[in-house]
Amino acid sequence: DAYGLWVCDEANNETHGLVAYKNEEYLAEHQSWTKAYVERMMNMVLRDRNHACVITWSLGNESSHGMNIEAMADWARANDPTRPLQYESCGGAACTDIICPMYPSVEKLIALSS
Repeated sequence: DAYGLWVCDEANNETHGLVAYKNEEYLAEHQSWTKAYVERMMNMVLRDRNHACVITWSLGNESSHGMNIEAMADWARANDPTRPLQYESCGGAACTDIICPMYPSVEKLIALSS
């Protein structure tokens, strides 16, 4: 706020360590984890929503995609419709307003810009 920087505020959600167990999607897809996912989004938005520097919310980083990511997006849109959402692990699904792939190849960037 003080320095005029724009911030993408990212939820504390990163599960790519589950790749070692061959099922990165497990947490994002299981209903027993929905509350934990949504609470992470809720805590961040409620904590930071009055900071003018926050211009977008991120649903997390490298956490696969599934019903729990969509639930986070639904909660955020219902409680702060003023900021766009972004999520790099969904491939452009409905939960993201901004296509933001991590580590894209040059070919991918050209395809996205076309």
